[in-house]
Amino acid sequence: MKKLLLGTTALVAGGMLSAPAFAADPIKLNVGGYFGSFLVFGNGGHKTGATTNKDAGVSIYYEGEIWFIGQTKLDNGTSIGVRIELEAWAQPGGAGSTNDQTDEEFIFAFGDWGRMELGGTDAAPYKMVYTTPSALWSHSFAQHNSGFPARSGDNGALHFGAMLNVAGPSGLSDTNKITYFTPRFSGLQLGVSYVPGAGPTSTAGGACGFGGGTGGGAFCGTNSDLYRNQISIGANYLNKFGEVSVALFGGAEWAAWDRGAAAANANRGNYEGYVVGLNLGYGGFTFGGGFVWDNNGLGGDNRTMAYGLGVMYTTGPWQASLAWFHGDKKEDRADATIIGGGGGVGKDKVDYFQMGVAYTLGPGIIANGGAYYISNRGQTANEKQDAVQFLIGTRLIF
Repeated sequence: MKKLLLGTTALVAGGMLSAPAFAADPIKLNVGGYFGSFLVFGNGGHKTGATTNKDAGVSIYYEGEIWFIGQTKLDNGTSIGVRIELEAWAQPGGAGSTNDQTDEEFIFAFGDWGRMELGGTDAAPYKMVYTTPSALWSHSFAQHNSGFPARSGDNGALHFGAMLNVAGPSGLSDTNKITYFTPRFSGLQLGVSYVPGAGPTSTAGGACGFGGGTGGGAFCGTNSDLYRNQISIGANYLNKFGEVSVALFGGAEWAAWDRGAAAANANRGNYEGYVVGLNLGYGGFTFGGGFVWDNNGLGGDNRTMAYGLGVMYTTGPWQASLAWFHGDKKEDRADATIIGGGGGVGKDKVDYFQMGVAYTLGPGIIANGGAYYISNRGQTANEKQDAVQFLIGTRLIF
């Protein structure tokens, strides 16, 4: 009989350590994941200072993950498991680099009472999002894993890797956290995540007792130049009224800035962000959009706002979509933390038009393609870019 042991194990008489007896094998890991690649061609470019950078015209990129997942069900009805995601591509370090790393790693438990997650994974709103639909894999509006050749780091109006989803202060997306999802009641589900502390940049990652692995101290010190006590709340409502399906989503995140002595962080402040999204389905069509706003975790009159609209049609193995996204980022002072290394005070803007097509060739084998046009506008040459790209590729799910 399987039992969940909490706390210390019991010591038997004579000082021997007693091991519990199980009626079933322990958790065994199963392997899953995906791998996809694109051949991309088109034109575009941007400036870095006085240097004009033109795209080569043809590119190949790919992205994938290998998932190790295992779980078991206890006698009380609760299931407990673990998930570890290994990046299936070489990290920066040159061609053939063996600098591979895990993307997420966490344990989970679920039952009639809801679901808990503990470890390095995305926050509740990210996992509950419904926003602008897209058939173009890896360039979607809910999970955008691929970058844009036309995007410069000095134009921040594209707004997060997830585009229309609250990502929180930079560095907190996969930081170790604890998350709870309620059961779904009459179509409604809530989720909340908590992070004690994390660094202000994606390279800083987790900190203090939630640093991941064996690193990090037991507690956060004061005046630490860290975001502290991040709270992420998500909610979605799923239902169907006659022939119309409805998916409504909302999310919010807050994090306090614990100011220290680092000059590079002088303009940082408390973070807040909000997002909403809606999908309506009818007769194979999905109409949807989303809106997001945040203050970039900066003081003063600095904020980013974005919204998008799109439609996707699904019939048999085919999917096709058209979508548009607009974002703008308001910057109030000439500081690299705010405007980037070659930007200027004012407002950065971006308009992004996308077309996507997907065709399922067989179980787990999907041909994918499409095109997009990006127009970036700002105060300096570094913030102004245009690009037209065409993509064709394949995604394998295993």
